[in-house]
Order: sequence, then C-alpha cells, then structure tokens
Amino acid sequence: MSRGGAAARQAAKPQDQGWAWMVLLAAVLLQGLTLGFPSCVGVFFTDLQHEFQASNSETSWFPSIMVAVLHGGG
Repeated sequence: MSRGGAAARQAAKPQDQGWAWMVLLAAVLLQGLTLGFPSCVGVFFTDLQHEFQASNSETSWFPSIMVAVLHGGG
C-alpha cells in the first residue's frame, strides 16, 4: 500500500515555472551565434586579401585560431 493515497496520484506541478523553454531558446541561440560566426567571417576574406595584398595562407590563421579557441574553451 502506498502512503498518501489520492495525494500521491496527483500530477506534480512544474518547478521551473516555464523558464525551461527560455533557457532552451537561449542555449540554441547562443550555439547558433557562436558556431555560425566563424563561417560568416569568411565572406570578408576576399576583400581583405585584395586590400592588403595577402594570400590565402596569410588570412587563414584568423578562423583557424577562432575555431580552436571555440572548441578548446569548452
């Protein structure tokens, strides 16, 4: 026999008061911005190469370091 009877059968009330959806939305937005930013910066590389007369290898260090810090930082 269980203790509490009818009280034990009632559905539990959510403890987060609806904030779990806000946390989920913020996490998805944050992941989208941080993982999408290094890819979007590549649009400017051709302009930077023409402006500074630089090669691909001279401008590729920036996204490499940025992605390494992103993944290494946890």
